[in-house]
Parts: sequence; C-alpha cells; structure tokens
Amino acid sequence: MKKSIPRKDSFQGLDLAQEEIDTMKEQFHLLDRNKTGFLSTLDLGSLFDAIGECPNKDKLSQLVTWVEEKSGKKFDFNMAVRAWSHLKELNLKDEEDEFDFDILNTFVAMGGNIDKSGVVKKQKLVEIIRDQFGLTIDIETMFEEAGIDVDDDLNFYDFTCLLESGGSQRASRICSIFSQASFS
Repeated sequence: MKKSIPRKDSFQGLDLAQEEIDTMKEQFHLLDRNKTGFLSTLDLGSLFDAIGECPNKDKLSQLVTWVEEKSGKKFDFNMAVRAWSHLKELNLKDEEDEFDFDILNTFVAMGGNIDKSGVVKKQKLVEIIRDQFGLTIDIETMFEEAGIDVDDDLNFYDFTCLLESGGSQRASRICSIFSQASFS
C-alpha cells in the first residue's frame, strides 16, 4: 500500500462553513457564463464582491498573486474556496497585527520604548486601574494568571503576557483603559 506524501503546496486554510461554500458555488456559477468550470483571475474581485467580502485593492492583489501561483490565470471552484479561506487568513493576520500594535502603543504610553525596551512600572498600572478609573481589577491575580513574578517593573514581554493572559477581549479593554489614562 502506498503512503501519500503531503504535497509541498498543500493548503492549510481556515475551514469555511457549508453555507459559505454554497454561496461561493452559486456566485462562481453565475460568473462562469460560458460554463467552462473556470474563471479568470480578472474575475476574482467580482466574485468576492458578489459573496460580500469586498477585499481592498492590496488584499485583492495579494489574492490574485496567490491564486496565479497555485493555478495560473484561470481557477476552478475549488481554488475559489481556497482563495476565500486564504482571504480569511489574511484578514485574521491583519487583526492580530493591529492588536500587537495596540499593545506596543500601550506599552510606550505607559513608559516603555517603541523598540520594546524599557519598562512599565507596576505601581503605575495599579494607580491607573484603581485611582483614575476606580476599577476593581485584582492586579495581583492578573500577574498570577500571566505567570509573571514581578515586584516592580514589567518589560515588554511581561507586559504582553499580562494583557494577553485574560484573552484578547480583556487585553483590548485594558489597552483602551490605559490609552485613555493621563500619564503625568
């Protein structure tokens, strides 16, 4: 019995829901006016607009390049599904990059440096949380959840661990709080 060797270009995309696949199939067949089973990469923007994704010019260019690398100037329905999955990955990566940028901006606003050096004073965190906003967040518990044993200063890594320990929702909320605080 032959073992299948994973292809070098195997795809590790995000799974689409059946409803999304059905929508893609419907729109793909509407755009395939000649019923060849293929669309041109020139149709990619129209296809994504039709399914309600509407990627910006840069993302569309990335998708066209990606599809052309995988299948040339024409693509079939399966490649269209893979392209949608790839677009979702690109969007997710952008969201993660934006979130990382928010953490860095917060770190800098709290006293750290843009190159991720420097520190944030633990006492400053406590003062902002308790005094300026009157919140009842237990900072000590946050440190424990993050696995941080810090008595005074937090470097960028510790600061990131602290914010991410409660999940991205907590981190976004805390970044928002710290960005509103007055640092004097």
